[in-house]
Amino acid sequence: MPNRVLVMGDSMSLAHVARAMVMARRLAGEGADIVFATGSAHLALARREGFDPCEMHCVPPARAYDAIRSGSHIFDMPTLVRYVKSDLALFQRVRPDLIVGDMRLSLNISAELAGLEYWSILSGYMTAFYAAPSRPPRTLPLNRLLGQRVSRLVFPTIKRMILRRFANSFRRLRSAWGMAPVRDIFDVMASPYRNLIADLPAYTPCASLPDHFDFVGPLPWEPNTPDPVWLDRIAPDRPTAYVTMGSTGDPSALRRILLSLRDSGWQVLTTIGTHGSAPDGVFAADMARGSTLLRHSHVTVCHGGSGTVYQSVAHGVPVVGLPTFHDQETNMERVEALGWGAGLDPNRWRPADLHAALARVRTDECRAAVACGRAAIAASVARFEQTSWLAPRSAAAPVRPDRAASGRRCEAGGSSATQAASMSLRFRSSRLFPSPFFGTESFSPCAPIPNRNCGQ
Repeated sequence: MPNRVLVMGDSMSLAHVARAMVMARRLAGEGADIVFATGSAHLALARREGFDPCEMHCVPPARAYDAIRSGSHIFDMPTLVRYVKSDLALFQRVRPDLIVGDMRLSLNISAELAGLEYWSILSGYMTAFYAAPSRPPRTLPLNRLLGQRVSRLVFPTIKRMILRRFANSFRRLRSAWGMAPVRDIFDVMASPYRNLIADLPAYTPCASLPDHFDFVGPLPWEPNTPDPVWLDRIAPDRPTAYVTMGSTGDPSALRRILLSLRDSGWQVLTTIGTHGSAPDGVFAADMARGSTLLRHSHVTVCHGGSGTVYQSVAHGVPVVGLPTFHDQETNMERVEALGWGAGLDPNRWRPADLHAALARVRTDECRAAVACGRAAIAASVARFEQTSWLAPRSAAAPVRPDRAASGRRCEAGGSSATQAASMSLRFRSSRLFPSPFFGTESFSPCAPIPNRNCGQ
């Protein structure tokens, strides 16, 4: 069993940090020495959750959301290079035996350079094996330009092109190192060692999954924060909606929803986070535990994030979703397919559509489907807690070619090695990188580290 595990939650989104923290706690419960790392946007949160986090470079959340909503590319070459350099410096400091990353795409390169095993936490629809039918995302500019009918015809081809394009920087950097090529961004996201799918199989059905992909189920998380002071003022006999746009929703849509629900007689509970202020007549908190608010709610109105969906259904509450980018649209497709709720058109919804969706999810049929989902989530969470994820598995080589053959592997192994082989990576060497990629500094990812405590 690995002794020291570096868990990396990329702070481009709270969801990736949250899932990484849940996994870190589970592995710590198995006796692993956990080092947790995230970006500056979520360091304070990680500390409040009891971690002593290392800081690593991450794209700021606002920049990531803008890129995703516009259908553009987050990892240009300078960004990817900075990520890889940050990873290697962190490996040098921590000396992990194993890395677990959530949306840390640079591990596709950095872990291979350092000869370290890494696992990826990912969503089922972020794999090449996702098998559920899907429509062209209505939030993508292409769909708004061509219309739904034409988009349906060309979307499969366009999707393949986009997935390949998003991997361009990774392909170039891997080629510069003489690494095996990647086909598309799904190849980048997946680990050649182990992949932990944070979903129910019914929620993200996948076909022909390889042996190194495992469904670990939803990884429920909520902030360690006091309950709102207004909790005892909630009227138990009124229809109540819990409204949240998470960290990625549309602030203007949030306000429209709050006003529409309030003015139509709903009792409204909301967490507004960084999305401005709530209107009068709404119970609002910057952050609160979803489980507390859901115990008082009849429906959740949200952005369609998988974490909010799973948390709501786990408490027997149906979902009305207003997605703001394609991942959330995929989530809402699955919510509707399983009968857990209803989605709104992100481009043209009106208050009347919101209230029609609220009526649809308050039916006996929807309640029964949500009850089934609740049981499935409870069983999955129990299995996650009972499974020893660090237990030895049948020996299997990584899917990619053996890294040791390239001469870049640290033969001394991880932190348990007493005589580590030094591997100097001179990034401006003409043999390795042209000058636009890296500066002149060197890294020795396998050199002894006198103090791994990132809090000091």
